[in-house]
Amino acid sequence: MPTPQLSKTLDEVRSMVFGHVEDVQEEYAAKGWLPTRLNLNKGVVRGLLEIYCWGLYQLYQLLAAVFIQAAPKEATDDEWMEWHAEQVEAPRKQWTKTKGRVRFARVSTSGNVPIAKGKIVRTKPDGTGNVYRYVTTEKAVIADGQNEVSIPVESEEYGAASNASAGQITELVTAVPGVDVVGNSADWLVSEGADLEPLDRLRERYVLRWNGNNGMTKHAYASWALGVTGVVAVKVLDQHPRGQGTVDVIVKGAAGIPTDNLLEQVRHAVATGALPDDVQSGPPVNDDWQVRGPAPVPLTISGELVLAPGTHTETAKDEAEQRIRAMFTDPSTVPGVAPLQIGEDVPLDRLTGVVMAARGVKKVNWTSPTNDQAVPVDGLAVLGSLTLTTTEATEA
Repeated sequence: MPTPQLSKTLDEVRSMVFGHVEDVQEEYAAKGWLPTRLNLNKGVVRGLLEIYCWGLYQLYQLLAAVFIQAAPKEATDDEWMEWHAEQVEAPRKQWTKTKGRVRFARVSTSGNVPIAKGKIVRTKPDGTGNVYRYVTTEKAVIADGQNEVSIPVESEEYGAASNASAGQITELVTAVPGVDVVGNSADWLVSEGADLEPLDRLRERYVLRWNGNNGMTKHAYASWALGVTGVVAVKVLDQHPRGQGTVDVIVKGAAGIPTDNLLEQVRHAVATGALPDDVQSGPPVNDDWQVRGPAPVPLTISGELVLAPGTHTETAKDEAEQRIRAMFTDPSTVPGVAPLQIGEDVPLDRLTGVVMAARGVKKVNWTSPTNDQAVPVDGLAVLGSLTLTTTEATEA
């Protein structure tokens, strides 16, 4: 159904006002309300009516704007949509920082290597030149006889962009004598960083709050899970996935596979009905439910980029890598690259299309994978490793 038209143009307002004055002049003069017939073409009366028309026009504009913002499915203003969401106890999810564990390692194993709190590690610049930095939050020691230690870190910046994928954190900014290398594994995250919730997702949760009021349906489970900061997508398997009366809530985090910390928060939200303590609806007692992450489907991605003559090798390679990694983060860090969702297959053509959009890339020769990758309904493709080499195309 189209939105009703409430606004009027300035010409429409003029026509309405001047037409009314023209229609009632004779009547008002007969009643003694006007001393004589008004000149509507010029003079003081025309000026006053123009001022009135402008004010009335602005009032119609305000009416149209308020009407749009007052409808949650149409609202485009942040404050209005946040206000609507607050009315159904679905506050907007805010920015958070990334927390995880980074490996500090050395070649030798002799002696103790102390590592102070506050040391900074970072990623290499991505395809757009962005660098993400992390600060150690505890002191640690690589003990005698050991060659590495895992240390808690926190990102300097808020947002999902700091959820680095495996192998991205490779540089030590503040030198630590005795440490030769730093790195992050595929499971390095402890708590995902999250962006400010986009309005379209906040609007989705607003609708789910209403749809979930009709009982323990998939809408209710989705509403509870999506209300947790760090959860970006949910798939509810409500057709008895583990037998009669069972429900599985599959959660995707901002970094893909959710951390244990995030899953615990979702379990608490479902168990309490996601309502404040003083008005808890209680857990869904009629269902045998469980909250879990999707089954990871690791992808080993390697291939050769064939570049147009004159293309800067490192720039093209960095951009291609950034575009591939963006498929495994949500929200995507690259415009035009859609993140992979729960149960979504990875066709080789899609992977090729993502890389071919990088500047200077003429062709891709894949070593792995070499065919389409199937993902189960409760699975999620994750980046296991990424290796790209380059070669220059021969002149035709």
